[in-house]
Amino acid sequence: MFNNYKDKLTGDRKILILFVILAIFNIALYINIFKYMVDIKDINMAVIHDFVTINCAIIILGFTSTRLPNLKKRDSSIYEISYLIIIGLLSITISFFNKSINGESLWAPYLEMFRILSVVLILTFLATKTKSFKAVVRGDRSRKTIISQIILCSVLGILASYFTMDINGLPANARALVVMISGLLGGPYIGIPVGIISGVWRYSMGGPTALACAIATILAGITGSIIHRWNGNEFISPVKAGLLMFFYSGFEMFLLTILTPRPTGLIVASNLYGPMTFAAVLGILLFSLFLDEKKEKAETDTDDGDEDKKIELMSEELEEYKIKANQTEGELKEYKDKVEKLEQELNEIKGKI
Repeated sequence: MFNNYKDKLTGDRKILILFVILAIFNIALYINIFKYMVDIKDINMAVIHDFVTINCAIIILGFTSTRLPNLKKRDSSIYEISYLIIIGLLSITISFFNKSINGESLWAPYLEMFRILSVVLILTFLATKTKSFKAVVRGDRSRKTIISQIILCSVLGILASYFTMDINGLPANARALVVMISGLLGGPYIGIPVGIISGVWRYSMGGPTALACAIATILAGITGSIIHRWNGNEFISPVKAGLLMFFYSGFEMFLLTILTPRPTGLIVASNLYGPMTFAAVLGILLFSLFLDEKKEKAETDTDDGDEDKKIELMSEELEEYKIKANQTEGELKEYKDKVEKLEQELNEIKGKI
């Protein structure tokens, strides 16, 4: 019975189940942090605003990514109106938060995290120019390609541990993003080794959150690799990628709350959740869109190459037919001469008779 149920599970359903499991851990994170605030009788409105803001941003992102393209196909005016409504709601939300609390203290961590994300993404995009990355995009899984990508992604994962920003004295980074991308892009042969190397390196750096961060990094590589397999050995769509990083960031913060001594883990999670989730979701969305463009370009180049090859083959075939036609024309002329000669001989014989 279990095998029959397992066979019915498609890749999309497996990914959905994983999202649900990660969402449950996110809910557990919210409950833990809120319970901690109640216990210490200090409801931090800034933290609550962070949670609300990031969740609203994901809802808006999901609507924009899934609904607006369909609206644009049907009626461009509806598309434009919907886009304006979203911008208006976002402006109202920002205005509300800026008035309700110190706006600079709320948005400054996000802007600083965006700076860190920019550095990591620039390094990642430079890595996409390498031959090994292009080979992975084409589906090449040779030993040389795998080793090159493991080294490259591990270096990026280690560097991401050092490109950090302080939020209330706590370091925030985009290491999990790099490791997750390596798993989603290269599968278990790349994602798992990169996760282990980056995780062990993070653990060697020490600190109260070393164990939780190391485990979260390793699990990021495993999670990305599993989803890569479930998705037919392909990188998932931008929408799924954004949702994955949103849920996984919450799961990572949940690990901090249970693997780090109280109340340190809860304090770290409540301060880092918003900016790190923002960076992770935005980063993987930008990378996904960039990767889609790379794939389309590769397919176009392949199609152009195929067309050129077809033209070359057809030209060669045409030349062969021309040669055969010339040969046939020569043979016909030869036969015609023979026929004329035979007719002449026949006429001579008739004349003698």
